[in-house]
Amino acid sequence: MTKASETKRIFKSYGLAPKKWMGQNLLVDHLYLQKIVQSARLVPGEAVVEIGAGLGVLTEALVRHGTRVIAVEVDAGFFEVLEEKFSGQEQVELIHADALRFDFRKLADRIGKLRVVANLPYSISSRLIFLFHENRDLFSSLCILLQKEVAERLVAEPGTKDYGVLTVLLGISGVVDLEFDVPPKAFYPVPEVTSTFVRITFPDPPPVAVRDNLTLVRLVKAAFANRRKTLRNTLRNLPVAGSSADMVSEAALASAIDLNRRAETLTPEEFARFADAIYDRLAQGSEIHLDRPRDYP
Repeated sequence: MTKASETKRIFKSYGLAPKKWMGQNLLVDHLYLQKIVQSARLVPGEAVVEIGAGLGVLTEALVRHGTRVIAVEVDAGFFEVLEEKFSGQEQVELIHADALRFDFRKLADRIGKLRVVANLPYSISSRLIFLFHENRDLFSSLCILLQKEVAERLVAEPGTKDYGVLTVLLGISGVVDLEFDVPPKAFYPVPEVTSTFVRITFPDPPPVAVRDNLTLVRLVKAAFANRRKTLRNTLRNLPVAGSSADMVSEAALASAIDLNRRAETLTPEEFARFADAIYDRLAQGSEIHLDRPRDYP
């Protein structure tokens, strides 16, 4: 029985159906499952986090490799299948939770730096990457399947339409490698798009140093809020406490950034330099409180 036919049988026997709105396209091709396990460079006995475990097909491949799996699944029907499939298996820990609200820090406190190996649900993949970036001190690597167009945005060149907020943030803090493509026919149900297996690491020190990450994030998000406008227009009301149009102009001058440019033309290094100049001017004029709320979608 192929993985696709087995998956269909499980859906039928449990009265389940994949939810398109949740991006539930399950990888069922055993060759690509093995390729993912091999490309993740896993050491038998180490623990990995799988987000969106679905019916446990990738989970099984990871277990066969000797990996311990902490599988996070939000769908109640899928979780019922996982509980039956992996009942009594010490190598698998099942967590019924929404990954977007899950406490990864608490998990890292328990098992150490986290490695993610997952076929991320299409519907929340970008939000999850923002979440991983925000908590990048917890993760040693992310080996994840993404829609090809999402993956290509992560490594887009400045000046292109795909270049955006995530491109800049990962260009400053991480290293992104596009490993290989996975065709639609490798999934059930078959999606309309090709997927790409991506490796993301957050080295210490990061590729580009920046003084204050929150200032950087708010600058980048504000700059890309309207791609067709110049920085002079998009940054008039920069959402950073204590900032002003004059201060932004001074910081731009100090960091050699022409405010008549558009956000998509700035390299990650230029954004980091600009953010540092803004942070320095804020620090000169008032106390900077670093214990601030999250600023991610």
